[in-house]
Amino acid sequence: MKLLILFPVLFLLSCSKPPELFVKLSSSHTGINFNNKITENDSINPLDLEFLYNGGGVAVGDFNNDGKPDLYFTASTTSNKLYLNKGNLKFEDITETANVGGNGEWSNAASVVDINNDGREDIYVCTTVISNPLLRKNLLYINQGTNDKGIPVFKEMAAEYGLADTSWSVHAAFFDYDNDGDLDMYLVTTKPAKRESIAFNSNNIQIDNTDIDKLYRNDWDPVLKHPVFTDVSNQAGITEHGYGLGINIVDINYDGWKDIYVTNDFFGSDHLWINNKNGTFSDEIGKYFKHTSQNAMGNDVADINNDGLPDVVAVDMNPEDNMRRKKNMSRYSYFYLQNMLNMGIEPQNVRNTLQLNMGQRLLKNDSIGDPVFSEIGFYAGIAQTDWSWNVSLADFDNDGYKDLIITNGYPRDVTDHDFAAYKNKANNFASKQDILDQIPQIKVSNYAFRNNGDLKFIDVTKDWGLTDPSFSNGAVAVDLDNDGDLDYVINNINDKAFVYENKTNSKHYHPEVRKNK
Repeated sequence: MKLLILFPVLFLLSCSKPPELFVKLSSSHTGINFNNKITENDSINPLDLEFLYNGGGVAVGDFNNDGKPDLYFTASTTSNKLYLNKGNLKFEDITETANVGGNGEWSNAASVVDINNDGREDIYVCTTVISNPLLRKNLLYINQGTNDKGIPVFKEMAAEYGLADTSWSVHAAFFDYDNDGDLDMYLVTTKPAKRESIAFNSNNIQIDNTDIDKLYRNDWDPVLKHPVFTDVSNQAGITEHGYGLGINIVDINYDGWKDIYVTNDFFGSDHLWINNKNGTFSDEIGKYFKHTSQNAMGNDVADINNDGLPDVVAVDMNPEDNMRRKKNMSRYSYFYLQNMLNMGIEPQNVRNTLQLNMGQRLLKNDSIGDPVFSEIGFYAGIAQTDWSWNVSLADFDNDGYKDLIITNGYPRDVTDHDFAAYKNKANNFASKQDILDQIPQIKVSNYAFRNNGDLKFIDVTKDWGLTDPSFSNGAVAVDLDNDGDLDYVINNINDKAFVYENKTNSKHYHPEVRKNK
């Protein structure tokens, strides 16, 4: 009888659901109420503004030097927000006091950097979309220190530093490209394409220079006692056109000089700017990668197989679901490929790509050449994650391997084939609002992949608790509570930001369990 009683109890225990890696915290707990709210109207809508939903970012910095990471969110039509970390995963909105709301500009992303080497972290904000360049100046918030209440206060000084750039800016990366000991800056830009870039026509993409990225050199001004940045793009060889959406800085050929990887949207090739060690760069994307993602958005660089070599992930917009693929994706034909090659564009595919670093090649004279990469996105299991934006390679379960989280979502399925067919006919008789109302709105969840340690990733979106459907864009992995595991923060369109607490180092995923994964 005891056996009959115990057996069902044991069976229930063995079938109980394992705890999730992440727990989404409520805004009432964290105090983070940020919502990148975008309200459509007659002029702000996806028919007239194709970059309407390219979203906002999240930046991290310890702005009051108390040892706790603070969070800065950028917004499209509302105010940017700065949240001070008060401990125990609780935050305080200090935007107004800190004076970092964004000046009413359309903010796309933010970079945190101690730009003047005073020991305090500053914020550089990239702005875009607004047609008037005077209302599209990038912002540089210089940290002035804390007030009597311990709140950091900032002063906007982009013009004084030479960084009030009026390009359609996407993101900025600060790094030392000339090895002189100070931080220079590469600015990724994306001008309004007006859908010119979806056709193979070189005349459409070389009308002006507003779709060329910028390189700024850091020059110390002894009078001002802070850096002043100089645009050295032309002399450095940064002259290629593109619709940039992502950037990473990496010494990809191990020569001690930083190189630049930029992922470009539409048909234009990605850029892999190899540092020539003399102040100039050469775009050698075709030399390193056999093919890339076509609608390349975010990218990240990390060593996925612990061989000491940097690998590269770029994300695209191919859905995992077969129906969504058929409804939203265009066909890929031999004619299409030949047009791409004839235009001098590197081969591209509409899917996420994972460039596995195979190490340096041996040349005929027994010298060592550039590294060789093999693209293994499908083999690794991460090629299809819908309309993707941010990619984060990090060890989320503390097992020694880099895992992968990808944010995705677009509030309007503007590529839906049924909608396109309707729009072509409806333009003659329907109002703009009627047409807008027919664009499908479908939320999908973000994706989480656990690194299996054998060049393959396992989809653990459900197991890790990241199943919330959303329109997600910028995101960041950061240990918010200083407990030794990486939490995750996501900037959403028309929803409050997600703050996920990582439970690896508390009651979840004990070391004994991780050994047997």
